[in-house]
Amino acid sequence: MNRFSPALRLLPLLVLAPAFACAQAVPLATTDGGELGLTLSNYAYEEGAGGNSTATQSGYKLGFQAAFSQALSQGWFWGGEARQAHGNVSHSSAVNGNKGGNPEVITEARLTLGRDVPVGRQLLAFYSGLGYRTLYTDLRGLTTTGAQGYRRSGQYSYLPLGITHRFHAGPEARISTSLEYDLLLEGRQLTYLSDEKAVSNDPVNTQRQGYGLRLSTAYETTSWSFGAYWHHWNIGESDAALRTLGAGSSSLVTVPRNTSSEAGLQLKWRFY
Repeated sequence: MNRFSPALRLLPLLVLAPAFACAQAVPLATTDGGELGLTLSNYAYEEGAGGNSTATQSGYKLGFQAAFSQALSQGWFWGGEARQAHGNVSHSSAVNGNKGGNPEVITEARLTLGRDVPVGRQLLAFYSGLGYRTLYTDLRGLTTTGAQGYRRSGQYSYLPLGITHRFHAGPEARISTSLEYDLLLEGRQLTYLSDEKAVSNDPVNTQRQGYGLRLSTAYETTSWSFGAYWHHWNIGESDAALRTLGAGSSSLVTVPRNTSSEAGLQLKWRFY
């Protein structure tokens, strides 16, 4: 937590600074524009289910994000966003021991199409689209029990189904809250088991069952916004993949059922 303390102390200044800019009316409807932002989050990952955890990972991440939107006719709109978050995680396993300082990167990109529906002095924006997420974790090195770690690269393709609620918080600002369900279309996990044993192949497991949830809320003006977000994934056990070790030796391996959550703060600069 200490490594992010300076950033946390600066956040109030970054949020208050734009308040001195010229205030403008903020529409509730989706408009043409773009956003650039920073995120600071805490990430937690757990393998296993029902209290039978086999491994956990946790750590803080600093991220960057960009988004755009374009208004179409009759309340329709489309847009896209991308983000990447970097940090180190601590790994803990009852079998293989503990290891800290492991680099991890989350990357996401998505396109969405939606429609604004005014409801009195409020607005509901319904949207869907296609999303893509990768998670790269580097556990190479020895754990406290002398076990050799390895890398894993995961990819999710998913269908987002969401709704955004907006209402004015005075003439120059609005409150925007989004709730989203993400249907996993397919997940693929590439595990670099050759990092553990050089004679091993690197199996690829397919994940077919799972879902994600997203919740975010923000105070938005025409030039900046500040808020909080929470992302969660619940993914079922993968299909089995063949691991070969040479000399005719092989076995089937799976990626266990797992959950992950990311909770953080986000600060965005908005352009219209």
